[in-house]
Amino acid sequence: MTKNAYKKAVIVFLHNNFDSYLLQLRDFKSSIIYPGHWGAFGGEVEEGESPEIAVGRELIEEIGYSPKSFSFFREVCIDDHNLNLHIFYCNMNVSLAKLNLMEGVEMGLFSVEQILSKNLYSKKLGKVFPIVPPLLGFFGEFFENVKKKYQSPLSLASKKEL
Repeated sequence: MTKNAYKKAVIVFLHNNFDSYLLQLRDFKSSIIYPGHWGAFGGEVEEGESPEIAVGRELIEEIGYSPKSFSFFREVCIDDHNLNLHIFYCNMNVSLAKLNLMEGVEMGLFSVEQILSKNLYSKKLGKVFPIVPPLLGFFGEFFENVKKKYQSPLSLASKKEL
């Protein structure tokens, strides 16, 4: 099957200066993929909509906030779910207190180290839940790219621009 036959979807790595990332504990509905896992915000691209427009719309629908612009990270096909995924990232310019979770069980900010542990603690439910497995690979690649781009002290000053 070609990627054109796959369902288009978007996710976004919302971060605070690449130090922490906003994730969502997915609902426990059997009708969704990876229920009860921590994942990135995003969703399906609607008919006639670009991935860039979809990522902004999804954030408005899910947390009532959307940054003015996003940077594209990569596109990947996930054959197990017939999914053509567009991954974006952007700096969060708002505090958690200003966000309104409208989809999912909970949201939280997590450090790179916490994310790489593969399991994150839910304050609301008082226990640990896994991260969506493919997301771990995407995060690993993303963290490596950020590290390479900003490994020198001089480049740390421009870290906010990525």
